[in-house]
Amino acid sequence: MTFMTNLTLRQKMYTIDFSRPKETNEALLDFFMEVQKIKGHETDFYYKIMNKIVIGNSKFVDFKTVQLAKSIEQEIIRSA
Repeated sequence: MTFMTNLTLRQKMYTIDFSRPKETNEALLDFFMEVQKIKGHETDFYYKIMNKIVIGNSKFVDFKTVQLAKSIEQEIIRSA
């Protein structure tokens, strides 16, 4: 079973594919760096998330981090 989804932020798409953890974690890092630029505040919160992704060493994709990314994506879409 493969879980695949896309995150969209500022007309850029980030592909989340649990069968490709290295690429997905790089996409998540890019996504959270962009979110940090958009939201500005809570920088420590996003830094901790990005640090957790880096420490994971690209060997797995954390489902909770993906869920958080999806909820942040929806929050940004609603506020736009």
